[in-house]
Amino acid sequence: MKIVVDEKKVKRQAMIGRVALVGSLAVLMGGLALTLFGQQLGLFNPENIGLFYLLYTVILVVGFGVSRIGMYYGNRYLSPSRPSQILRESLKGLERKYALMLFSLPADYVLVEPGGVTVFIVKTQSGRVTYKDGKWKRKENIFSLWFGREEPLGDPAFEATEAQRAIAKILAEKIPNLKIPLRAVIVFTHPKVVLDVEPGPTAVVRASELKDFLRGAGKWKELPNSIQRQMRAALGAPELAPAEKPEGSK
Repeated sequence: MKIVVDEKKVKRQAMIGRVALVGSLAVLMGGLALTLFGQQLGLFNPENIGLFYLLYTVILVVGFGVSRIGMYYGNRYLSPSRPSQILRESLKGLERKYALMLFSLPADYVLVEPGGVTVFIVKTQSGRVTYKDGKWKRKENIFSLWFGREEPLGDPAFEATEAQRAIAKILAEKIPNLKIPLRAVIVFTHPKVVLDVEPGPTAVVRASELKDFLRGAGKWKELPNSIQRQMRAALGAPELAPAEKPEGSK
């Protein structure tokens, strides 16, 4: 399997994560300083106490808000268990005709296969996740949203639809005469996730099951090489390697 990464984007987004995390710490330290030195500044006087509480509340909200931004980018671009790294490991060993495109297309995680294009919607949540009657649910609380490292689940099905639409637009613009199979797969990476998911239009798998799915139930019929080449060129994937000649042939 070939891997294509937009390294500039990764470095840029990782830097945003680092700056946000350091910035949130600085803001919260400012809140601590306000508490320690508020007396000397006269903020604890009866006429100024309202101002003190207002400043302290603003510092807390801004500090935790910026920290969430830092964790968002950190989880995606800095963490050892970031989605791109999990996908690399989960798909290791796929044939050379596969190309994993990371951050180089409107959808962050795209697999160009011999039989079409798969967009991955990667979710890192732990705990129990359910999908029933078209609705995704995961038990969350205010404490975990503010202080936990995990992000809200959101609507993976909606994200899948939007990601497919973005890739379909590229294919339609660059190779309008070809009908390329396109799908999304929702991938959960946390080893402790418990999935209670009824069958739906979008496949849902654990990261540990992903390669087996692509080689088994989710395997597509291979497209002709001529079509594969056009598909790969449209998405910026590496060129299809020429077929190896049988040993002893000229």
